[in-house]
Amino acid sequence: MTLGQHIRVLACVVVMGCIVGYVLNASEIETDSPYIDYIKAAQLPFTEEQYIGDVFHGYFELTHWEYFTARQGQHVVQFTGTHGEQQLVFQFIVAKDRSSFELGAIKQNDIVLTSEAKWAYMKQLAAIQKESKAG
Repeated sequence: MTLGQHIRVLACVVVMGCIVGYVLNASEIETDSPYIDYIKAAQLPFTEEQYIGDVFHGYFELTHWEYFTARQGQHVVQFTGTHGEQQLVFQFIVAKDRSSFELGAIKQNDIVLTSEAKWAYMKQLAAIQKESKAG
């Protein structure tokens, strides 16, 4: 990809992130937060030795992390990144005390994935990361 294409992709990712945040009625958005640190250090579902931050930064390009509190009071960590021609947005709903999280929405190329599709995607990420470490 050319530099111009990278810039267009990044702009699209940022816009998608803002749109998804708006849908959840986000309050102030932060890019440096203990909630982001918690998700980066959390284990990827279906694994015991793979951490979300490592997997995402090893697989995606043009990555960006954000934290915001939704008007409903939910603590949301949002990750945006690209892989090839795909643009993805992941949202994690984090407990106030950062003791647990739920996988929220995943948006792939402007399409919100179904519950089954988002878990299948997470399993695929875990498998790809495991293969890359073994090989």
